[in-house]
Amino acid sequence: MISLLHEVGLSGLTMDAVASRAGVSKASIYRRWASKDELLVDVIANLASENPVPDTGHLRDDLIELLHRMEAFLSDIEAGQIFPRMAGEVHAASELGRRYAEQVILPRRAVLAGMLSAARARGELRDDLDIDVAVDMLTGPVILRMLLGRLAPSNAEWAPTLVDGLLQGWAGGR
Repeated sequence: MISLLHEVGLSGLTMDAVASRAGVSKASIYRRWASKDELLVDVIANLASENPVPDTGHLRDDLIELLHRMEAFLSDIEAGQIFPRMAGEVHAASELGRRYAEQVILPRRAVLAGMLSAARARGELRDDLDIDVAVDMLTGPVILRMLLGRLAPSNAEWAPTLVDGLLQGWAGGR
């Protein structure tokens, strides 16, 4: 599926083509996925899950690495083609958008929220830090950069600059 998507793009992807590439009948594909959209969500969810969360023991380094991984994921041909469409679906609150949010967006947000919550519990971040807002502050710039076509090639310093600025305001011990 990934190689086919890479070859024909999102608009050229059909269930017939997927079945042909997989060497199975179209009915076999439809037994697992009711639509091309469901198949796409599963593909992106699998791609996202293959990208483990960094755990170096240093919050700053982990956040920088996480942002770089997010950038790479959204710059990837498959995710990069699908994300803008899925963002629209999420915004429209469609069934497809709900599924994408549940399988791709929310699990990744939960992981990042867990990282920040653990750092707050260790005293690295302020006790009153709103974790949900902090997640938005970290991920929002990556999404905006993607939508504006500014992800690749990227200035390697943007992530450390963002993380350092945010951590100054979030620091514990105040």
